[in-house]
Amino acid sequence: MGNGLVQFEAEIQSMKVIRSRIIWPDSEGPWIAGGLEDLMVHFTYASWTAYNMSCALSMFLSSPDEALGQLVSDMMTKMISSMGAVQMAEVRLTREALDELRRDRLEP
Repeated sequence: MGNGLVQFEAEIQSMKVIRSRIIWPDSEGPWIAGGLEDLMVHFTYASWTAYNMSCALSMFLSSPDEALGQLVSDMMTKMISSMGAVQMAEVRLTREALDELRRDRLEP
């Protein structure tokens, strides 16, 4: 993980089965399992952590159900916008591309 970046990761199986974690410079939090409400609380904590550390926030969402993943992504994008985000970008990857990205250990 690069300096100056806090990363929020979430794996979305369904609205009630979601796990997420926060990775910040020199540290990595545990996976937190729960539902959509837990995801939002954990995301708010990630945003607050990034703000307090003067870091950018990177969000990484994955879901086997594209429609569900897009629904959660749209919701979180609106939440980020309402918090006053300055710049946002979206990248969508197929499972094969995501596996290659992880294998090559590329960082955003």
